[in-house]
Amino acid sequence: MSAVVFLGPSLPRQEAAELLPDATILPPARQSDVITALTELRPSVIALVDGEFHQARSVWHKELLHVLAQGVPLYGCSSMGALRAAELAAFGMRGRGEVFARYASGELVDDDEVALAYHQEDGKYRAMSEPMVNIRATVTSAVAAGVISAEIGTVALMTAKNLEYPQRHRAAVLQGMRAGQVDKSAVAALTQFWRDHAVDIKAEDARSLLRELRDGALPPPPALVLVRTESLDSLIERERRIHVNGRELPLAEVADYVQLHHPDRDAVTTAALDRGLALTLATLLNVRPTESEIRRTTEQWRRKHRLVGDDEFAAWLTRNHLSSADFDALALDTAKCQALHRWLLDTRGARGSTALLLDSLRWSDRFEQWADSAAESSALADAAESRVPLRSSELDVQALAATHELEVGVDCPADDHSGFLSPEELARALTRAAAARAELRHRLQQAADLLPASTHQPMKKTGRST
Repeated sequence: MSAVVFLGPSLPRQEAAELLPDATILPPARQSDVITALTELRPSVIALVDGEFHQARSVWHKELLHVLAQGVPLYGCSSMGALRAAELAAFGMRGRGEVFARYASGELVDDDEVALAYHQEDGKYRAMSEPMVNIRATVTSAVAAGVISAEIGTVALMTAKNLEYPQRHRAAVLQGMRAGQVDKSAVAALTQFWRDHAVDIKAEDARSLLRELRDGALPPPPALVLVRTESLDSLIERERRIHVNGRELPLAEVADYVQLHHPDRDAVTTAALDRGLALTLATLLNVRPTESEIRRTTEQWRRKHRLVGDDEFAAWLTRNHLSSADFDALALDTAKCQALHRWLLDTRGARGSTALLLDSLRWSDRFEQWADSAAESSALADAAESRVPLRSSELDVQALAATHELEVGVDCPADDHSGFLSPEELARALTRAAAARAELRHRLQQAADLLPASTHQPMKKTGRST
């Protein structure tokens, strides 16, 4: 089991590591931390104990629902985890411990019941105040032990509740009771009991959950279909953080850097927006690629990038901060775009993509260079075909595409003739290109044969190379 635990002042990190040795212990969760851990660490279970809420945006309900929708069990206890578990219990988040039970039953409703101020240094947390749930547990225990009366206990709880949570600590409560003319002997008795028998209910709940995660088989969460919203998509696509070269940064910062520094910024940005536009159109047209089309898209991509082996592909996913499900969604989107490309070519009929491609080159001021190269290749192909006429039976598109990729270095999937009117036209174009290359080799060989014999000797190695 690979567990991720968000933990701060509720329980010492070292104790948590001893209770659940294989877990990754992370600081109190902020907004987007849980989604970041889901993708970066790919845990089999997530436990939310502590979370920030004052100094940073608190962990959001929707991102927790996203975790559940991915089939990852999610537990909460003690502090922020108890709050969110009570709020999301109906959707499959599981709460544990006394604090959760009291929130779930409605006995507790205020967020400040679990809040406290703390100081953190090098992963060690020092409480600067005491959470109300712990004060309640200690005072209730003192009443049950007969140390103070129920009336004195009520006064102690009211005194504590009237304090702001950062000022809610033992000395302030006892001082408030003294200022309220509470019997000095009762205050003294509570002071000693608090010193010797303080109850830390948050820590006990955390210990209990970690033991359960260590010892028990965890059932999967119930199936959950999550309704995506713009806010959730923004959290996942922009605010999720990744770890690169020892630094953590949000995805949006990577995109900002690309847009400012990429040498082909315009082309990259335009391609990204065109892809987004195509996916929007696919949604409007209800484009649904078949499973075979999606599988073919994935296979083509993995062959092109030499990631056929599962180990190589898994390593690529890790480096690109994607899960298998993320890649499947990426492949689906690509298949949708390809389906739209085929639809576009079908609607253009005999015109094909010629004008679209050439206009794109003109707009980027690259038409002339490619037209010149095409003219040279055409002349070479004509010369080759005049010497060795082409026979239609030789148009093996699979072999032609493989040879083209090997000799030119440009991938040309034979089973996807996108950009060409038909597979036959693709085969004809590949044959012409192969003929041009063959003619060029023929002419170079002829030129070499005309050189004096001395020039055929291998060149001596020198300290320079070109």
